[in-house]
Amino acid sequence: MSQQMPMINVGGGLPPEILQQQQALNRQQKMAELLMQQGQSMPSGQMVSGRYVAPSFFQYAAPLAQMYAGTRLAEKGDKAMLDLAEQLRKGKEQETRAIMEQLKPRDVQTEMAGPYTGNVPMPTATQTLPPDFQAATNLALQSRFGAGKELLPTLINRALPEPIKPTTEMQNYEFAKANGFKGSFNDYKQQITPAEKERLKLDREKFEFEKMNKGLGKDLTESQGKASAFQSQMVSASNAVNTLEKQGFDPTSFKSQTAVRLAGGTANPLVPVTAQQYKQAQDQWSEAYLRFKTGAAATEQEVIRNNRTYFPVFGDKPDQIAQKAMMREQAERDVGIAAGRGAGIGAQPIGQQPKTEKPKDENVDIQSQLRTKGIPYQPKLYEYRINSDGSVDRKKKTQ
Repeated sequence: MSQQMPMINVGGGLPPEILQQQQALNRQQKMAELLMQQGQSMPSGQMVSGRYVAPSFFQYAAPLAQMYAGTRLAEKGDKAMLDLAEQLRKGKEQETRAIMEQLKPRDVQTEMAGPYTGNVPMPTATQTLPPDFQAATNLALQSRFGAGKELLPTLINRALPEPIKPTTEMQNYEFAKANGFKGSFNDYKQQITPAEKERLKLDREKFEFEKMNKGLGKDLTESQGKASAFQSQMVSASNAVNTLEKQGFDPTSFKSQTAVRLAGGTANPLVPVTAQQYKQAQDQWSEAYLRFKTGAAATEQEVIRNNRTYFPVFGDKPDQIAQKAMMREQAERDVGIAAGRGAGIGAQPIGQQPKTEKPKDENVDIQSQLRTKGIPYQPKLYEYRINSDGSVDRKKKTQ
């Protein structure tokens, strides 16, 4: 028996006339299936006055005729569906070819200005035009057979490229112009000393940081404050766990696991300090995470179950240990999402501690100020001081 014909318009967007043909073919296919199903049911005889009466010839002939008609109708529908699929394929191919034609560089010949007399041939100039992404995008938007739907995202990205992100030096130049610098970008690169560039960078970053803080305008909400505190507790506990493991504590050994389970109980005085610290860090992390998720105090069994989920246990393989560490980091990031502006305010992960700024070399700023005024720098003869407005005073040293 013929199978149900596949739907061509899976992704939508077919021309209306082809969609109507497809729907008509589907109805024709259902009719063919119905006829073939009826043709499979053969007639049966009847008992009349105690005697069996067999079906007549015409009763046998009707199902055969229905089977034949259904088969022919199904074959006709299959052929029509193949023709329709071929029509779609050719239409899509033509659309793709037209779009790709717009993406090829084209040579255009133009006649040179005259006048030319006699039999002198008119000179021409050949100009190569770049790909026309706008025209290709317009063809893709007008696509009727689906080719444009596949190519449209790439064409839009090429027709509307992302703006170039300014470099740090370009940002510093714009900040310098806003503060009175006169000149081009090349002038800025040639005239500004490395020390002045560094100071300008720090001033710009400080300005942007202050502007961001002013834009926030209000303190953390209650939920953000709680999430920030939980995240800080989890990160500090992770730092303790990572430090103990780097110092040689193996949480997967039977000895270490036994010591961790005994820590905090009646045998606590006999437990090594590393196991006590590991137990405390585990419980702190799990309690903070459970409090964040449930909003209520966690039970002892919940903490134990959470510890087994996120921390190494006896027999864990290296890949499993690495996966649990990754899941702990993901959980800390998830809490940071809820903390909003409060994310990362508290404890910082080891290796990501905020960098301390190097103290400014005041002599570099003094020399820069004096150089712009044409005054020599003589530290043996004069004492120098930078005022709050950036100017420099000097005082002769007493002998």
